[in-house]
Amino acid sequence: MSVDSRDSSYRYVPVDGFNPNSATGWTSFGNVSQCLYDKGDGIFTLTGTGSGGGQPPELKIYVLGPAAFRVRFNPQNDYSMDGSFAVVNKDLGAPAVNILQNDSVKLSVDLGALRLDVLFQPFTVQVYWKSHLISSDVAPGLIYVANGGNAVANFKTYPANANYFGAGEKGGNDLRLNEAALTFFNYDNFKYCGQNTDDPPAPNGDGFLRVIPYNSNYNDPTVQPGPLNWSEPLYNSIPFFLEDNPNPLDQGGHPTGAPYAYGILLDNESQSYMNFGASSSYNGNMYGKYFFGALYGEIDYYFMAGDAAPDVLRQYSTLVGPAALAPMWALGNHQGCYGYYDQGRVLNAIQQYRASNIPLDGMHIDVDFQNNYRTFTASQMKFPNGGADCFSQAAAMGVKCSTNITGIVTIQPLDENGNATPYSVLQSGLAINAFVQDNRAEGQGPAYPKPFVTNESYGVNYGFNPYPSPGAPYNPGPGTALGTYGYYADLGQLQFRDWWGEQYKPLLDAGLEMVWQDMTDPATQPSVGDSAPYKTLPLNVLMFDYTQNKMVPSAEIHNVFALNLISATHTGMIRLRKAAGVDKRPFIIARGGYAGVHRYAASWTGDSASDWNFLSILIPEILNFGLSGQPMSGADIGGFATSSAGGSANGTGPNGVTNPDLMARWTTVSAFIGWCRNHYDGYNKQYQEPYAYPDPCQSACRKYIEIRYKLLQLFYDMLYQCTQTGLPICRPLFLTDRQDPGVYQEAFLNTQFMVGNDLLIAPIIQQSWNRNVYLPAGSDWFAYQDAQAPLPQKNAGGQSFNWYAPLDLVPMYVRAGSILPRRELEQYVGQLPLCPLTFECYPGPDRDYTLYLDDKIGTGYQEGKYRLTTIAQKTVPSVRTVTITRTYDQFTPKETFFYVSLLQTTHPASVTVNGTAVPDLTSSNDQAGASALAASNVNAFYFNVSLQTVFVKVFDTASVLTAVANF
Repeated sequence: MSVDSRDSSYRYVPVDGFNPNSATGWTSFGNVSQCLYDKGDGIFTLTGTGSGGGQPPELKIYVLGPAAFRVRFNPQNDYSMDGSFAVVNKDLGAPAVNILQNDSVKLSVDLGALRLDVLFQPFTVQVYWKSHLISSDVAPGLIYVANGGNAVANFKTYPANANYFGAGEKGGNDLRLNEAALTFFNYDNFKYCGQNTDDPPAPNGDGFLRVIPYNSNYNDPTVQPGPLNWSEPLYNSIPFFLEDNPNPLDQGGHPTGAPYAYGILLDNESQSYMNFGASSSYNGNMYGKYFFGALYGEIDYYFMAGDAAPDVLRQYSTLVGPAALAPMWALGNHQGCYGYYDQGRVLNAIQQYRASNIPLDGMHIDVDFQNNYRTFTASQMKFPNGGADCFSQAAAMGVKCSTNITGIVTIQPLDENGNATPYSVLQSGLAINAFVQDNRAEGQGPAYPKPFVTNESYGVNYGFNPYPSPGAPYNPGPGTALGTYGYYADLGQLQFRDWWGEQYKPLLDAGLEMVWQDMTDPATQPSVGDSAPYKTLPLNVLMFDYTQNKMVPSAEIHNVFALNLISATHTGMIRLRKAAGVDKRPFIIARGGYAGVHRYAASWTGDSASDWNFLSILIPEILNFGLSGQPMSGADIGGFATSSAGGSANGTGPNGVTNPDLMARWTTVSAFIGWCRNHYDGYNKQYQEPYAYPDPCQSACRKYIEIRYKLLQLFYDMLYQCTQTGLPICRPLFLTDRQDPGVYQEAFLNTQFMVGNDLLIAPIIQQSWNRNVYLPAGSDWFAYQDAQAPLPQKNAGGQSFNWYAPLDLVPMYVRAGSILPRRELEQYVGQLPLCPLTFECYPGPDRDYTLYLDDKIGTGYQEGKYRLTTIAQKTVPSVRTVTITRTYDQFTPKETFFYVSLLQTTHPASVTVNGTAVPDLTSSNDQAGASALAASNVNAFYFNVSLQTVFVKVFDTASVLTAVANF
């Protein structure tokens, strides 16, 4: 395929248009004629016999660790550059490379934990784990388009009992990706309906982003545009997946070896594809095999193996870098609205939260904040003093603010008053030539090439917003079109990233605490310079690829536009705060990205709609996001847009308001995922804030947001753990309890999850008040009581229970023997001068828990200023012992004491701390006992009769503290 920037053949291709399973137009790598080994770099170079139309193809295999390797195939045999937008560390351990065979038949290498065999006739990569074959290329193997083309694909075996997970942000209500056909193409997919307008999608895709495959059953919701169709491209592209096989079988159903898991990252930034055995009329028979591939560029994949998925995620986290450690308040509850069009509406929403006693930490102000949609500006008319007045008043109520920063720089000459005033961001960008150039057509004179002009649409104002929008884009219908014409910066060029980051200074100086990075795909509309057939920049404009150090058609690096934008913002925030002497971590909530986006930002799942189908996909979508490296993600609670289906039963009722039942269910599940934000389109919905709903909806929302705040230390600890291990905050059942085949049942795999290792969440995600809850075998479980009732009797795992769950009830269980940290309830993080922790110790097997403490907001943790503490409990007849040990200690918390609670006990005969008996403050009145314990300035305990729980107050005075209760 030509690389001429004017070549119109660069286009979006749906899943049914990428068909390497066809014999037409594709050629294989062929046999291996030569294999050379560079011991110094750990690289094997193989020469093939494939007939690609030029010189014999070459391929490279890199040894990365004892259980990891990389395969790289460039159809043009160009290996002169070796950069990556995603990969930051290729050192995955010290391999013990032992070449077992390298002759005319095959290459066999023992890496230390796995064995890599490369068969030469034909070229076939095989992987052995514990002497058992776990992965093999399968005919037609490694292939690419003939006659000078550069589309690439790789086929591998799909063994019996294999499960596929990951692939980042995808629709569909199945966590397991078996028989899925996926494509990765960052796209502003409003309501996941795969089209540019509100018109019905054209079956032939003319002018639309076609997601319905040809020859499909158009009545099947899984192939219709919408949230249930996992073949639709969404805002993020993370081409990483896991194969998990807990019980490997041969074709006859007989066990073939030990359980294993492996992960593959296809590091290709163009539109890419994965097909996990999805046979079809257009793709042929895919039985027993899967493929991954891309339209342009290379096959460049990283293979990481282990006994189980955590082994793989640990390597993947090293490869693409650890997740960002967000400030604790970012894990709190947030509110956003497109339609908080002035300071009064923003502050009123915060005041209503406070009046309703619903915790809130973050407020997100959309492009309404800007001066006539000039990015990086504040409207003096709506947000005086550069937004500082609004930010400071919000901060006084404990709320941190963001505003929406899109990628476009307006060329609108008019400000909000209708005056032609200078716009410094535009002028400075033009001065350094920072914008994407319109190089698709030749012009005359020095003005060519010139910056590419496009249009971002922000909808239509039908009278809701009283403020003017001078020079708004043309709109033939009623109302005022909102949006702007402008340029996009080419942030593949590193110097322009610095320029972009510097533009945040006025906002940060005004008190902005976080950034909301929106429209990152980028999200364009048809305009004078752009027909926008795929609602993005034209795929044939040239942009800079710093990994190749040259300009390339944007189609070849389409999926990293968002990553470049977000990383530039992240770097800018760090530099500006450091220069100002402000010690705060950057926090970004972003709509798009590529593999590695978790290093810079949390993610939300874009413009969802208020219907039950969107709620049904939430758990699989968030869990697969987590399995792809992003631990902190979530959907707009209640849905951003009005329901596609319409009607209150489907999701939205009069004035676009989300149905109260849907609102309550969406809030109560979101209370337990990484990112928790209610956000909606206020131009088309009257309200969506939880305080605006009557009971029982409002009380249900308040109850579970409060529980989230009490458990916020657990979320923070799991986020820290993710930075060390790659394990996400929210985990599918198979990640924690793989030994139990029952956790793979679809009814539970798709609708339940764990927060960390021990807290099971089984929310209602359908229009029902009943559900079955499965408890994994191998543990006993206790129904969670939120310290409001005594702990009930334990339930053995391996069975399911039917729950009747009204709006204010989410079935929750805690694994026996677990230790959960619990904070005092706050309306925002930091409200209380002191917020002591309580370590809730559940009866059961001896267990421990790792606690992470730092200042919750600053960057000192990067210099080692934090504390790690192990809380361990041990039970013998009549004695329960809890030992708190500081294992790393470079931070001192403000709280000088903590509590230990021993659940499901009787009144102890005595309690000691480090061998010294402590006073018993038990009273006939539980409240009096609790008050006495809180006031005590020495170690003490009391027994709460109504909760059947012992509470021990322990002052944090030694590196090892042991509390013993004798019964």
